[in-house]
Amino acid sequence: MSTPEAWLKTLSESYGITGREDTITKWILEQIRPYIDDFRFTPMGNLIVIQKGNHLNHRKIMISTHVDEIGLVVSSVLENGFVRVEPRGGVDPKILPAHPFVILSRKGPIKAVGISIPPHLLKEEDKLNLLGYETILLDTGLSTEEAQSAIQIGDPITFQAPLIPLLNQRFAGKSLDDRASALVSMLLLKELANLKHEWDVVCTFSVQEEVGCKGAETAPFAVKPDIAIAMDVTFAEQPNLGDFDGIPLGEGVVISVGPDFTKKITQDLLRIAKQEGIKTVIDPTPMAGGTDATPLQVSQEGIPTALLSLPLRNMHTSVEVVDMQDIQKTMKLLYAYIKTLDQAYWEGLSWS
Repeated sequence: MSTPEAWLKTLSESYGITGREDTITKWILEQIRPYIDDFRFTPMGNLIVIQKGNHLNHRKIMISTHVDEIGLVVSSVLENGFVRVEPRGGVDPKILPAHPFVILSRKGPIKAVGISIPPHLLKEEDKLNLLGYETILLDTGLSTEEAQSAIQIGDPITFQAPLIPLLNQRFAGKSLDDRASALVSMLLLKELANLKHEWDVVCTFSVQEEVGCKGAETAPFAVKPDIAIAMDVTFAEQPNLGDFDGIPLGEGVVISVGPDFTKKITQDLLRIAKQEGIKTVIDPTPMAGGTDATPLQVSQEGIPTALLSLPLRNMHTSVEVVDMQDIQKTMKLLYAYIKTLDQAYWEGLSWS
């Protein structure tokens, strides 16, 4: 039987760059098949799975998490197996030198490393210069002919990094934005399989969030949900954030409050968390953010929406840090909330 830790390891280490998420969505489907009644892939690539409820009206709650990861693409193939790259999603060029990568070429995965200039050869003025993509190169080890034969402009490139267990139930790895939230959905479906819930629970594993939340923008047209809850990561507390106050790891479920989010849903989540003894942290969100919640709220006629977040350190790197306790607490809150959904809940739902 797969443990949450084993699932998280595969979620983190699998390749699924924005626009090429099919490997990870197919793997997720294999793991959760015993707990769902139906599924479909949308034309864009979203995986939508359904666990049916008992109510004849078939009200639907949609849980949305994205599964794409940031990465690079090949912009040119140079001599002696070197390639130039451009970002796909928000990738800081400072983290690329001396880092391992995998080029997903037409001839299969090709390992590469970001080249780094030895400090002995750096000029004094260059030591203070910020890196840009015009100076970044990857080394494949291939000959000129081999590289030109195997690698094409536009080939996607992903980080290569293992999931590292840290102390106190914390883990570091790539793609935890937002596959740690995908783990919440997987664990939720597993737990709900033993509950006679009234509403249909629809989990969407969305694509292309890192380039504009495109999967979440289209998914509601396939699902037509009555309520949507997006899950993503948020900035965790760490010493080098300056004046920015991050949210501590392991302190509870982060619930966003603001104009993007339906007041009744957020209040109910806070109330139920208190009843269940689940710690929460309120995240004031004054304007639209870069999560699935933003397009969900304004899709179709408008969808009552909420956002739950997992604190994450080192966001958009290959050593993102997440706390398993936050994952489990978020799953437990969603489970308790879904138990309350009935026809009367729908009739009482409004923005006021």
